[in-house]
Amino acid sequence: MAAVRDRSVDRSTLETELGVSRATVYRQTSTLVDEGLLERTSLGYRTTGAGAAVLDAADRFERSLAAADRLKPLLEHLSPPALTENLHLFADAIVMAVDSESPYAIEQRLESIISDVDERIYGAATSFGSPVTLARTVDRVKGGVDFEWALPQAVLERLERQHGELHETVRAHDNAAVYVTEDVIDLSLYDDTLVLTGFDTDRGTLAAVAMTDSPAAVDWACDVFETHRERGERLT
Repeated sequence: MAAVRDRSVDRSTLETELGVSRATVYRQTSTLVDEGLLERTSLGYRTTGAGAAVLDAADRFERSLAAADRLKPLLEHLSPPALTENLHLFADAIVMAVDSESPYAIEQRLESIISDVDERIYGAATSFGSPVTLARTVDRVKGGVDFEWALPQAVLERLERQHGELHETVRAHDNAAVYVTEDVIDLSLYDDTLVLTGFDTDRGTLAAVAMTDSPAAVDWACDVFETHRERGERLT
């Protein structure tokens, strides 16, 4: 079916492109026409609407399998339904896990991403990063970057205890907003870069991240954040 997606192809061309016999092409096209997945045109065969839908579903399934394998280190710590139902969006994501041989690799990568932000940082978290990444974020807020963050009450209280000065510095800026809400998905958006974060629940430390610039993944994350913001209570 993929050979006739978005185009009409005759049987002889299918034989050549697929490297199969005339009998095989005849049998398969006839079966797919009977099932309503292909239709015959003056130029050959092409997918019907149902056929295109089946191909799209198959592509999505394959990308979901690839993403599940790629994101294994992250999924051990972050696997809400809203994410697992959309894994196909992350088939090409870059994944990093905590490594004892390179303990600062994730932090350094995040510092680089944060430093490159020009317009907006927004997201949600069930914990928070290292003092270094927090400080870099504050620097960007001071530089005029818009900042919006959603977090549970317990995380807010822990943040105020451990990094109260940084937290107050952020809240003092008009370009910053903090929302308190429960059941958030750990994600951060730095302009058009999405970072999914998985925290070790026992230690509260960062265990793995997945990063992507995929527009579809970024749009998904924007929708998730909007949901968190809408149901959250903004701190004043």
